[in-house]
Amino acid sequence: MEQSLVSIIVPVYNAESWIARCLDSLVNQSYRTIEIIVVSDGSTDKSEDLIRKHQEADQRIHLFCQPNQGVSAARNRGLALAKGKWVCFVDADDYVDRDYVKAMVDGLVSEEIDAVAVNFFMELPRGWRLPYPFIVLRRRLTGEQAVRQSFRVLFFPTFVWNKLFRRELFTRHGILFPSILYEDAFVVPLLFLHCRQVMVRKRPRYHYIRHSGSLTHQLASRHIRDYLKAADMLRQELILSGDWDRWKKPFARWLNRILTQIISTLYLAKRTMTWKERDRLIRRTHEAVKIIKSSPGTQIDLDKLILSE
Repeated sequence: MEQSLVSIIVPVYNAESWIARCLDSLVNQSYRTIEIIVVSDGSTDKSEDLIRKHQEADQRIHLFCQPNQGVSAARNRGLALAKGKWVCFVDADDYVDRDYVKAMVDGLVSEEIDAVAVNFFMELPRGWRLPYPFIVLRRRLTGEQAVRQSFRVLFFPTFVWNKLFRRELFTRHGILFPSILYEDAFVVPLLFLHCRQVMVRKRPRYHYIRHSGSLTHQLASRHIRDYLKAADMLRQELILSGDWDRWKKPFARWLNRILTQIISTLYLAKRTMTWKERDRLIRRTHEAVKIIKSSPGTQIDLDKLILSE
Protein backbone atom coordinates (compact mmCIF):
# COMPACT_ATOMS: atom_id res chain seq x y z
CA MET A 1 0.00 0.00 0.00
CA GLU A 2 1.31 3.46 -0.90
CA GLN A 3 2.50 5.45 2.10
CA SER A 4 1.03 8.90 2.69
CA LEU A 5 3.44 11.84 2.84
CA VAL A 6 3.94 13.27 6.33
CA SER A 7 5.14 16.88 6.60
CA ILE A 8 7.28 17.55 9.67
CA ILE A 9 7.49 21.26 10.52
CA VAL A 10 10.45 22.45 12.60
CA PRO A 11 10.53 26.12 13.70
CA VAL A 12 14.06 27.24 14.52
CA TYR A 13 15.42 30.27 16.34
CA ASN A 14 19.07 30.27 17.47
CA ALA A 15 19.12 26.53 18.11
CA GLU A 16 22.72 25.76 17.15
CA SER A 17 23.22 23.69 20.31
CA TRP A 18 20.35 21.31 19.52
CA ILE A 19 19.33 21.41 15.85
CA ALA A 20 21.79 18.71 14.68
CA ARG A 21 20.40 16.20 17.18
CA CYS A 22 16.84 17.13 16.21
CA LEU A 23 17.45 16.70 12.47
CA ASP A 24 19.42 13.47 12.98
CA SER A 25 16.41 12.00 14.77
CA LEU A 26 14.12 13.04 11.90
CA VAL A 27 16.17 11.85 8.91
CA ASN A 28 16.58 8.47 10.64
CA GLN A 29 12.84 7.86 10.95
CA SER A 30 11.80 4.31 10.09
CA TYR A 31 8.84 5.80 8.21
CA ARG A 32 10.64 7.21 5.18
CA THR A 33 7.88 9.08 3.31
CA ILE A 34 8.41 12.42 4.98
CA GLU A 35 9.34 15.98 4.16
CA ILE A 36 11.14 18.02 6.81
CA ILE A 37 10.22 21.70 6.56
CA VAL A 38 12.63 23.78 8.62
CA VAL A 39 11.71 27.44 9.10
CA SER A 40 14.50 29.60 10.48
CA ASP A 41 12.81 32.50 12.23
CA GLY A 42 15.57 35.09 11.96
CA SER A 43 18.29 32.95 13.55
CA THR A 44 21.52 34.86 14.15
CA ASP A 45 23.72 31.96 15.27
CA LYS A 46 25.03 28.97 13.27
CA SER A 47 21.67 27.18 13.07
CA GLU A 48 21.18 27.80 9.34
CA ASP A 49 24.70 26.57 8.49
CA LEU A 50 24.08 23.35 10.41
CA ILE A 51 20.71 22.88 8.70
CA ARG A 52 22.29 23.35 5.26
CA LYS A 53 24.87 20.67 6.04
CA HIS A 54 22.07 18.24 6.85
CA GLN A 55 20.20 19.39 3.76
CA GLU A 56 23.16 18.42 1.56
CA ALA A 57 22.99 14.88 2.95
CA ASP A 58 19.20 14.45 2.78
CA GLN A 59 17.04 16.12 0.14
CA ARG A 60 13.91 15.63 2.23
CA ILE A 61 15.05 18.62 4.32
CA HIS A 62 13.80 21.99 3.05
CA LEU A 63 15.09 25.18 4.68
CA PHE A 64 13.15 28.43 4.56
CA CYS A 65 14.37 31.63 6.20
CA GLN A 66 12.31 34.60 7.37
CA PRO A 67 12.78 37.66 9.59
CA ASN A 68 12.13 37.01 13.25
CA GLN A 69 8.36 36.89 13.85
CA GLY A 70 7.98 34.23 16.52
CA VAL A 71 7.31 30.50 16.64
CA SER A 72 3.67 30.84 15.56
CA ALA A 73 4.62 32.65 12.35
CA ALA A 74 7.25 29.99 11.66
CA ARG A 75 4.72 27.19 12.12
CA ASN A 76 2.20 28.98 9.92
CA ARG A 77 4.86 29.39 7.22
CA GLY A 78 5.56 25.68 7.45
CA LEU A 79 1.87 24.87 7.10
CA ALA A 80 1.64 27.04 3.97
CA LEU A 81 4.58 25.14 2.44
CA ALA A 82 3.56 21.64 3.51
CA LYS A 83 2.51 19.13 0.86
CA GLY A 84 1.76 16.10 3.03
CA LYS A 85 -1.64 14.61 3.74
CA TRP A 86 -0.54 14.61 7.38
CA VAL A 87 1.42 17.15 9.38
CA CYS A 88 3.26 17.13 12.70
CA PHE A 89 5.53 19.55 14.54
CA VAL A 90 8.88 19.10 16.27
CA ASP A 91 10.62 21.85 18.23
CA ALA A 92 14.27 22.46 17.33
CA ASP A 93 15.61 21.72 20.83
CA ASP A 94 13.69 18.43 21.10
CA TYR A 95 14.21 15.08 19.40
CA VAL A 96 12.18 11.95 18.66
CA ASP A 97 12.54 8.18 18.67
CA ARG A 98 13.19 6.38 15.39
CA ASP A 99 9.60 5.11 15.21
CA TYR A 100 7.96 8.41 16.19
CA VAL A 101 6.26 9.02 12.83
CA LYS A 102 5.56 5.32 12.21
CA ALA A 103 3.84 4.96 15.58
CA MET A 104 1.47 7.79 14.72
CA VAL A 105 0.84 6.60 11.17
CA ASP A 106 0.17 3.08 12.51
CA GLY A 107 -2.55 4.66 14.64
CA LEU A 108 -4.47 5.60 11.50
CA VAL A 109 -6.49 2.40 11.58
CA SER A 110 -9.62 4.03 10.17
CA GLU A 111 -10.43 6.76 7.66
CA GLU A 112 -12.41 8.40 10.48
CA ILE A 113 -9.24 9.18 12.45
CA ASP A 114 -8.09 12.77 11.92
CA ALA A 115 -5.39 13.02 14.61
CA VAL A 116 -3.02 10.83 16.61
CA ALA A 117 -1.33 11.74 19.90
CA VAL A 118 1.72 9.98 21.37
CA ASN A 119 3.16 10.20 24.84
CA PHE A 120 6.49 11.89 25.53
CA PHE A 121 9.45 12.05 27.87
CA MET A 122 10.27 15.19 29.81
CA GLU A 123 14.04 15.61 29.92
CA LEU A 124 14.98 17.84 32.82
CA PRO A 125 18.24 19.52 33.86
CA ARG A 126 20.81 17.20 35.49
CA GLY A 127 19.95 14.40 33.08
CA TRP A 128 16.58 13.37 34.51
CA ARG A 129 14.18 11.75 32.04
CA LEU A 130 10.58 11.18 33.09
CA PRO A 131 7.74 9.69 31.03
CA TYR A 132 4.77 12.05 31.16
CA PRO A 133 1.81 10.57 33.11
CA PHE A 134 -0.31 10.34 29.96
CA ILE A 135 -3.76 9.26 31.18
CA VAL A 136 -6.83 8.92 28.98
CA LEU A 137 -9.90 6.77 29.47
CA ARG A 138 -9.61 5.04 26.10
CA ARG A 139 -7.23 4.76 23.16
CA ARG A 140 -9.75 5.99 20.60
CA LEU A 141 -11.73 9.17 21.23
CA THR A 142 -14.20 11.27 19.33
CA GLY A 143 -13.07 14.82 18.72
CA GLU A 144 -15.41 16.06 21.44
CA GLN A 145 -14.11 13.46 23.89
CA ALA A 146 -10.54 14.57 23.15
CA VAL A 147 -11.44 18.19 23.97
CA ARG A 148 -13.20 17.14 27.15
CA GLN A 149 -10.22 15.00 28.18
CA SER A 150 -7.87 17.94 27.69
CA PHE A 151 -10.22 20.12 29.77
CA ARG A 152 -10.85 17.57 32.53
CA VAL A 153 -7.57 15.75 32.99
CA LEU A 154 -4.18 17.29 33.70
CA PHE A 155 -2.51 14.35 32.01
CA PHE A 156 -3.75 14.84 28.41
CA PRO A 157 -1.95 18.09 27.56
CA THR A 158 -2.63 20.31 24.56
CA PHE A 159 0.92 20.49 23.20
CA VAL A 160 1.05 20.47 19.40
CA TRP A 161 4.41 18.73 19.04
CA ASN A 162 3.39 15.22 20.08
CA LYS A 163 0.51 14.93 17.63
CA LEU A 164 -0.17 14.10 13.99
CA PHE A 165 -3.00 15.97 12.27
CA ARG A 166 -4.73 15.63 8.95
CA ARG A 167 -3.47 18.76 7.18
CA GLU A 168 -6.92 19.40 5.77
CA LEU A 169 -8.08 20.34 9.27
CA PHE A 170 -5.94 23.47 9.05
CA THR A 171 -6.78 24.38 5.45
CA ARG A 172 -10.52 23.63 5.49
CA HIS A 173 -11.20 25.50 8.73
CA GLY A 174 -8.63 28.29 8.31
CA ILE A 175 -6.82 27.41 11.53
CA LEU A 176 -3.53 29.23 12.17
CA PHE A 177 -1.31 29.68 15.21
CA PRO A 178 -1.89 33.07 16.91
CA SER A 179 1.13 35.22 17.79
CA ILE A 180 1.07 34.55 21.52
CA LEU A 181 2.74 32.22 23.99
CA TYR A 182 0.75 29.03 24.69
CA GLU A 183 -0.63 29.22 21.16
CA ASP A 184 -1.19 25.47 21.08
CA ALA A 185 -3.50 25.69 24.11
CA PHE A 186 -5.88 27.39 21.66
CA VAL A 187 -5.05 25.55 18.43
CA VAL A 188 -5.06 21.92 19.61
CA PRO A 189 -8.55 21.91 21.24
CA LEU A 190 -9.86 23.80 18.20
CA LEU A 191 -8.42 21.13 15.89
CA PHE A 192 -9.91 18.40 18.09
CA LEU A 193 -13.32 20.06 17.76
CA HIS A 194 -13.14 19.42 14.02
CA CYS A 195 -11.85 15.83 14.35
CA ARG A 196 -14.11 12.85 13.87
CA GLN A 197 -11.83 10.59 15.92
CA VAL A 198 -8.49 10.90 17.74
CA MET A 199 -6.17 7.95 18.41
CA VAL A 200 -3.92 7.90 21.48
CA ARG A 201 -0.60 5.99 21.67
CA LYS A 202 0.60 5.74 25.26
CA ARG A 203 4.24 4.73 24.76
CA PRO A 204 6.57 7.78 24.91
CA ARG A 205 8.33 8.55 21.61
CA TYR A 206 8.90 12.31 21.76
CA HIS A 207 11.64 13.87 23.93
CA TYR A 208 10.67 17.28 25.29
CA ILE A 209 13.68 19.18 26.64
CA ARG A 210 12.78 21.27 29.67
CA HIS A 211 15.27 24.11 30.08
CA SER A 212 15.92 25.82 33.40
CA GLY A 213 15.35 29.53 33.75
CA SER A 214 14.25 32.22 36.16
CA LEU A 215 10.73 33.60 35.97
CA THR A 216 10.90 37.38 36.40
CA HIS A 217 7.86 39.55 37.06
CA GLN A 218 7.82 40.87 33.49
CA LEU A 219 8.12 37.40 31.97
CA ALA A 220 5.52 35.94 34.34
CA SER A 221 3.06 38.70 33.43
CA ARG A 222 3.42 37.98 29.72
CA HIS A 223 3.05 34.22 30.24
CA ILE A 224 -0.12 34.69 32.27
CA ARG A 225 -1.59 37.18 29.80
CA ASP A 226 -0.96 34.91 26.82
CA TYR A 227 -2.21 31.75 28.53
CA LEU A 228 -5.44 33.57 29.36
CA LYS A 229 -5.60 34.99 25.83
CA ALA A 230 -5.43 31.45 24.45
CA ALA A 231 -8.23 30.43 26.80
CA ASP A 232 -10.35 33.44 25.87
CA MET A 233 -9.86 32.82 22.13
CA LEU A 234 -10.99 29.22 22.61
CA ARG A 235 -14.00 30.42 24.62
CA GLN A 236 -15.02 32.62 21.69
CA GLU A 237 -14.73 29.68 19.28
CA LEU A 238 -16.90 27.53 21.55
CA ILE A 239 -19.51 30.30 21.69
CA LEU A 240 -19.47 30.60 17.89
CA SER A 241 -20.01 26.85 17.59
CA GLY A 242 -23.49 27.36 19.08
CA ASP A 243 -22.86 24.81 21.86
CA TRP A 244 -21.65 27.09 24.65
CA ASP A 245 -24.19 25.72 27.15
CA ARG A 246 -22.71 22.27 26.61
CA TRP A 247 -19.12 23.45 26.93
CA LYS A 248 -19.19 26.06 29.69
CA LYS A 249 -18.82 23.64 32.63
CA PRO A 250 -15.85 21.66 31.25
CA PHE A 251 -14.33 24.93 30.04
CA ALA A 252 -14.68 26.41 33.54
CA ARG A 253 -12.90 23.36 34.98
CA TRP A 254 -10.08 23.89 32.50
CA LEU A 255 -9.79 27.54 33.54
CA ASN A 256 -9.57 26.46 37.18
CA ARG A 257 -6.75 24.12 36.19
CA ILE A 258 -4.96 26.98 34.45
CA LEU A 259 -5.41 29.15 37.55
CA THR A 260 -3.93 26.42 39.76
CA GLN A 261 -0.93 26.06 37.43
CA ILE A 262 -0.32 29.80 37.41
CA ILE A 263 -0.50 30.13 41.19
CA SER A 264 1.84 27.15 41.64
CA THR A 265 4.34 28.63 39.18
CA LEU A 266 4.26 32.01 40.89
CA TYR A 267 4.77 30.40 44.28
CA LEU A 268 7.89 28.62 42.98
CA ALA A 269 9.21 31.96 41.67
CA LYS A 270 9.60 33.38 45.17
CA ARG A 271 13.36 33.85 44.69
CA THR A 272 12.99 36.01 41.56
CA MET A 273 9.83 37.97 42.41
CA THR A 274 8.79 39.90 45.48
CA TRP A 275 5.79 38.83 47.53
CA LYS A 276 3.99 42.00 46.41
CA GLU A 277 4.58 41.23 42.72
CA ARG A 278 3.35 37.66 43.09
CA ASP A 279 0.31 38.67 45.13
CA ARG A 280 -0.71 41.29 42.56
CA LEU A 281 -0.40 38.84 39.66
CA ILE A 282 -2.40 36.18 41.50
CA ARG A 283 -5.20 38.63 42.31
CA ARG A 284 -5.31 39.89 38.72
CA THR A 285 -5.31 36.36 37.36
CA HIS A 286 -8.23 35.44 39.65
CA GLU A 287 -10.12 38.48 38.36
CA ALA A 288 -9.44 37.64 34.70
CA VAL A 289 -10.48 34.00 35.11
CA LYS A 290 -13.68 35.08 36.85
CA ILE A 291 -14.57 37.42 33.96
CA ILE A 292 -13.78 34.83 31.28
CA LYS A 293 -15.94 32.20 33.02
CA SER A 294 -18.92 34.36 33.88
CA SER A 295 -19.20 36.79 30.95
CA PRO A 296 -19.28 34.87 27.65
CA GLY A 297 -20.06 37.94 25.55
CA THR A 298 -17.52 40.26 27.17
CA GLN A 299 -14.40 41.53 25.40
CA ILE A 300 -11.54 41.40 27.89
CA ASP A 301 -8.52 43.70 27.73
CA LEU A 302 -5.95 41.30 29.17
CA ASP A 303 -3.08 43.66 28.38
CA LYS A 304 -4.59 46.25 30.69
CA LEU A 305 -5.77 43.75 33.30
CA ILE A 306 -2.54 41.75 33.64
CA LEU A 307 0.30 43.95 32.39
CA SER A 308 -0.59 47.42 33.70
CA GLU A 309 1.34 48.69 36.70
